[in-house]
Amino acid sequence: MGCLILWTTGGPAAADPRPVPVDAEPACTPAHFAATLTAGTPVRVSAVLCSPPGARHEAPLQILVAGATYDRAYWMLPSAPGRPSYVSWMAGHGGSTLTIDRPGTGESSRPPADLLTMANEAGVLHQVVAEARTELHFRRVVLVGHSVGSSLALLEAATFHDVDGVIASGFLHTYGPKLGTLFSDMQPASQDPQFAAGTEPAGYLSTLPGTRSDFFYAAADSSPAVVGWDELTKSTMTTGEEQTIPAAADPAISRSVGVPVMISVGEYDQLFCGGPFAFPCSTAADIVRNEQSDYSPSAGPEGYVLPGAGHAMNLHENAVQWFAAAAGWLDRHFPS
Repeated sequence: MGCLILWTTGGPAAADPRPVPVDAEPACTPAHFAATLTAGTPVRVSAVLCSPPGARHEAPLQILVAGATYDRAYWMLPSAPGRPSYVSWMAGHGGSTLTIDRPGTGESSRPPADLLTMANEAGVLHQVVAEARTELHFRRVVLVGHSVGSSLALLEAATFHDVDGVIASGFLHTYGPKLGTLFSDMQPASQDPQFAAGTEPAGYLSTLPGTRSDFFYAAADSSPAVVGWDELTKSTMTTGEEQTIPAAADPAISRSVGVPVMISVGEYDQLFCGGPFAFPCSTAADIVRNEQSDYSPSAGPEGYVLPGAGHAMNLHENAVQWFAAAAGWLDRHFPS
């Protein structure tokens, strides 16, 4: 078991270039988890714990897990009028969040790329969940993922059975028209001017410059300023993840999840919706009808579709609608 260090500075770590949003004035504390990969390699997981003033631990702690080429910034977009981040919106509505940088991203350590498999990362997430319960004293824990982070959340829940619920956003058991292109268009992060030369190990990958708007956004519901911010704060994925993502999406895994599950996607998510191998994501009923057989009856999957949005739901102009849907689902399943 790893250990947790909380830097009780009363605010975000000064070294983190991405500011903790203050719209709802959450109390945010940087945290670091010492964990190990299943190969025995030690890793440090960097995180930020944010709670609203007077937060009670009866409400579940949401552990936020970003997808490939994203880190904690996905959940902590600097707030603007009418466009809060997921973290600041949840804090303003009574929700506590632990936003992590997955190993290999953000402020977390950079292990060899081939060790960052989906199974290894699920094991690290399991260690974070255990520490959240024992050291942060939250009685209930819900994993909230996006894209690959959702696949990791489901894999962790199916393997370790130690969480109370899963919100899987930006993830379905289908293949949209741009999913294959996304992975084929990755390049070594060491060749990307966005990353300082030599800072990313061999086998670390990222999106080609200027391509994120095409893969992750619906133009009519997105802001050029936010897309530009996304390009400037993009992160990486690894060859180990790339090789093990398909197996981690096996429906046998999600069928082994025995806790409530919410499935949320953008209406125009071209990684998972539409095209010859996927279904239109027009309504929540579409989601449930097509995904229900991939989950157990005890998961009782509920669906939500963010109108007009693409894959990166948190970063679209109407993201607060999905934040509210997630909060409503949490309130129904975990009343405090």
